[in-house]
Amino acid sequence: MKSQTRAWLVLVLLFFLWGTLPASPFTYFANMIRQSGGFLISHPFMPNPWQAILIYMLIGLVLVTLLLLGRSRNRLYIAGICALAEMIHHLLLCIKTMSVNTNSLAIAIGLALALLFLLIKSKSPSLWLSDFFVLSLPVWLIYDGVLYPLSRLLEIKPGQFSPFIAIPANSLIEKLDGVFGLPMSIWALLPLLVAILPLAFLSKNRQKG
Repeated sequence: MKSQTRAWLVLVLLFFLWGTLPASPFTYFANMIRQSGGFLISHPFMPNPWQAILIYMLIGLVLVTLLLLGRSRNRLYIAGICALAEMIHHLLLCIKTMSVNTNSLAIAIGLALALLFLLIKSKSPSLWLSDFFVLSLPVWLIYDGVLYPLSRLLEIKPGQFSPFIAIPANSLIEKLDGVFGLPMSIWALLPLLVAILPLAFLSKNRQKG
């Protein structure tokens, strides 16, 4: 299968399974990148709208970087690196809070799959698993920046389509509501473009599988 076909298929699967257990390792990864972006960018002197814009752009930068790595010799290690990163993040969080939460199972699933595919040196499953980690970022952008304002317009309550389509209870896009006189439904174009443009231009010419 062509890499761009695989990418768009993974994107659709993740979107419709976002709130379920199979998608939980990838949901956690995307939330981890968002939280890390908030930690790096949040500053009392920085206006809230700029914080939202910079976090969206940072997630887009990570997405572009991972898609470019998908063209390198290290493409089979992307899933392992992502799974290891979220495991370290979760361990640090557990040490900080002195507790173990429900995310532990999700992270264990992701790490176990990544290590299994690396050990058996199975190329195609590793490429698919890597894409699930990478494409969790544009799916998160779509949920946070597009689906949230759309749900507000249509008066759809969070949890109405749970567990599959997990509409967030709050969103970064709220920080942009009313900026320059534009509603957040118009600002939704920003995260949508950040999510879609890298896929349109960089999901091609990667390894088939």
